Amino acid sequence: MIHFTSDSCDGGYFHIASLNPNMDEWSVSVKILNCWSVSRGSGRELNMILGDEHFTQIQAVVRDELIDNYLSRLIIDEWVSIKNFDVSRVNSILRPVPHRFKIVFRSDTLVQSINMCSSRTYFNLTEFVSILSGIVNPNICVDVVGKIVNVRELVFVPSVEHSQGGYFEMYIGLRDTECIHLECRLTGDLAVEFYDLWKHCSRNTVICIIKFVKLELSQEHRGRCTNVTGSTRIMLNPDLSITDEMLCWNPENDQVPIITRKENAME
Repeated sequence: MIHFTSDSCDGGYFHIASLNPNMDEWSVSVKILNCWSVSRGSGRELNMILGDEHFTQIQAVVRDELIDNYLSRLIIDEWVSIKNFDVSRVNSILRPVPHRFKIVFRSDTLVQSINMCSSRTYFNLTEFVSILSGIVNPNICVDVVGKIVNVRELVFVPSVEHSQGGYFEMYIGLRDTECIHLECRLTGDLAVEFYDLWKHCSRNTVICIIKFVKLELSQEHRGRCTNVTGSTRIMLNPDLSITDEMLCWNPENDQVPIITRKENAME
């Protein structure tokens, strides 16, 4: 029998950190941090990132045949209780969060909305110097924050490997409070979303938070971040304390980055 201490359970809900495949009568109280759909053969799979009150995060999966049963109750930024689910190991090489296990919904899984007065933010912010030095595990997604100092044009890249004949791509440069620069490569729908958000920013100084990005090496063998289709989220000047702190460090009269457009750039 597995015994849990009071450090593993609060008010009948288990801490995410304690979840493991050794039992199947779990219950958690979590905030839905992200939600996206992934194609799996002829079907699809709903993926989520959940966070508890202890800032621990875990991936959750709803398989194709169960999605319609739960979709209306799984709303980003809402708190829910989840009971009766399986816990299994994350088998993919790239993990969206450090937790090595994931929640798997069953047909008897119960989801209920709960009232939580919590303004907690869930960031796995990683220092630029750690990314550039290569000491960060590239198999676990991270969050980055910095001031936008460079924006390259949004272009369409032809590719026979894509069903639409290619994909959109753009590069941005971020600078942290240590004046270290990090390149970010955005592709697909997220590149278009960023471009639209950027065009409508009213501030001269723009603070960018990108959540759930993976790390890769550029052609120059420098560390950079890039989005993961579906899971990566981007925020420009969000109403958060970290934004206020960086805006104070980056005054409004700082130089505004300029987009250099080419003929194949998105207008």
